[in-house]
Amino acid sequence: MHSLSDLLKNFFTHKDFLPPANEMAGTMFTPLHFIFAGILLTAVIVFGLLLAKKSEKTIRITFAIIWATMTVLEIVKIFWETYSGASVNFEWGGMLPLYPCSIFMYAMPLAIWGKGIVRYMGCGYVCTFGLLGGAINFAYPANILSNYSCISFAGFHTFFYHGALLFCAIVMLKSGYHSYKKAMRAWHLLLPAVPALVMSIPANIVNFSKVDSDYMFFKLESFFVAPIGNALPDGLTVVIVYGLYLIFHALPYLPFYFKNKKVEKISI
Repeated sequence: MHSLSDLLKNFFTHKDFLPPANEMAGTMFTPLHFIFAGILLTAVIVFGLLLAKKSEKTIRITFAIIWATMTVLEIVKIFWETYSGASVNFEWGGMLPLYPCSIFMYAMPLAIWGKGIVRYMGCGYVCTFGLLGGAINFAYPANILSNYSCISFAGFHTFFYHGALLFCAIVMLKSGYHSYKKAMRAWHLLLPAVPALVMSIPANIVNFSKVDSDYMFFKLESFFVAPIGNALPDGLTVVIVYGLYLIFHALPYLPFYFKNKKVEKISI
């Protein structure tokens, strides 16, 4: 399945009915994958920089449209995955929107309509772990392109979802909608992690139920960290991952926090 017409004809075909990845164009690390990702990344950067020059009202309206679109598409994707396969099956261990990048859907309303600390928390997630997760999954969407072409519903969804994360972070930081420089107090370093900490509650409720899952990677059983998770008890992996979430969310703010503290000490 290498022609564009074949890919478009099978755009909504579930992976259960598709040929192996090595028989399709646009799967992981194929020329079509690189071309598609390069074009979309260029568009994300260019349009992000252009939007950053607009008024805050325009930025907020654009953010709201992006958030609504991505949330609806996530729901559509869940129903599509459930009902379009060889059997009707909701995969509790993998289909719930409880991954690190899923937090985008819950944090963006805080960034769009929140004020003060609330807005800081929403923007803080998008510009830290959201930016990191979006970049990683945009560049290396192995969980999707191992089964689908980039020219497919699943491929489009993952690229546009993680592209939206990158786009919103670029606009926030370039326009001044959010800034790492605002970290004035130690507790400001914790605020960006709040959306992830809140969503960790339902994620771990599912993880430690009878469902076989590793939402938000608290069991360290996914991808290249699986050997670590297999060697450690679940309680310890949970503590480690919580620590990593706190560190990764705080890291971009730390240089400015220390600079602000130094200036404050000199002024006193």
